[in-house]
Amino acid sequence: MEIITIYVLVYAYIQKKDIRLKMFKSGMPVKGKNFIDRTEHLKKFNIYLQNHQHIMIKAPRRYGKTSLVVQLFELNDYKKIYVDIKRATSLKQLASQIIDEVYAIAGFSGIIQKASKSITTLFKQLRASVSLNIDTIELTLEKLELNTKNEIEEMEYFLYSLDLVEKIAQEKDINIKFAMDEFQDILNIASSSILDKVRSVMQDHQNVTYIFLGSIETIMNKIFSSKSSPFFHFTRVIDLGGFDVDELLIYTKKFFDKQDIVYDDSLTKVLHYLEGHPYYSVKTLQIIHYGSLETANKLITTKECIEALTTALYETKPYLEEIIEKVKVKKHHHIVLWSLANEKKVENLDSPTLYKTYSSLQDMGYIKKQQRGEYIITDIFLKIMLQQNNDISFTIDNKIIFKDLVLKGKK
Repeated sequence: MEIITIYVLVYAYIQKKDIRLKMFKSGMPVKGKNFIDRTEHLKKFNIYLQNHQHIMIKAPRRYGKTSLVVQLFELNDYKKIYVDIKRATSLKQLASQIIDEVYAIAGFSGIIQKASKSITTLFKQLRASVSLNIDTIELTLEKLELNTKNEIEEMEYFLYSLDLVEKIAQEKDINIKFAMDEFQDILNIASSSILDKVRSVMQDHQNVTYIFLGSIETIMNKIFSSKSSPFFHFTRVIDLGGFDVDELLIYTKKFFDKQDIVYDDSLTKVLHYLEGHPYYSVKTLQIIHYGSLETANKLITTKECIEALTTALYETKPYLEEIIEKVKVKKHHHIVLWSLANEKKVENLDSPTLYKTYSSLQDMGYIKKQQRGEYIITDIFLKIMLQQNNDISFTIDNKIIFKDLVLKGKK
């Protein structure tokens, strides 16, 4: 059955029973009642933001970085800007998005679209509706007109957009929380010199609090923790990590208890097996929950847990296959990753080549260094897939090997 169909059935069931509970929601940034609490993280990050402390949050993909920031914004009603640099095709596009969002904070929406039609009309509209210094408005319109005519250098346009956020925050006497997601990808749309230029602009900003998010730990470390980087000591550096499994268990058990759903220790063991991975933990719980609603089954045992894990893995298969295909393109990468997953020694590779391959896999975001000579795979489902007899051509009907997972009645 399609996931969307299941969702409709579940929604109808809840409306009928008037069950007003949080639901397990995966696949998109979540907020409000759908957010599974990271109590300590929320408390700590909120203290930082309230005190205008810049922060950098690093974590592997699908670890809930975006959801955490969205929830922080939601709970505190901050004036905020959010941009996802991975989705930007150029600095100019990114600058236009920033200008659009900061003018929305100032009370005027859609400035970029309106600028493409008529600068003169836009000037009159801004004068009538926005309480900003006339010099600020005129300079913005000048930059927008030059951009429309492709007569402004993109670095200049981008740096202007950053300064504009500070300028409007000053004029409005507010502090704007500015989140830049997948910040390391700015190096994909600009030369490395951008870091010096951006840092020189940001360091003078007193009315903007910056939040940098990134999923490639090695690159984020180079940007924010390397002594030679312009961003060294600019932020508090935070390694987000996965869910606190005990905290997640408390939430999950309360959730199921309110619906009179009975569970054995398989549920606890599965959540520990998933290592607190936010996306996969929530996805597996969602499948268990929806399955219970669909079948009216009020008992969660080993059978339901294994079926949920298998379904979650299969639904994630295209994403995992894409990763494996990317890895196979690079020499030695697949065998090194496979060896890590299966705790095998890599044969026939000299130490320099092995080290270079580990470093490359780190830069791709697929492994993480624990200590000298020790690495782990950051994606638990990728690890499970690599532990199968064939890490590409399995189907939902295959028996999936969940290595090291021992549930009730299993050996």
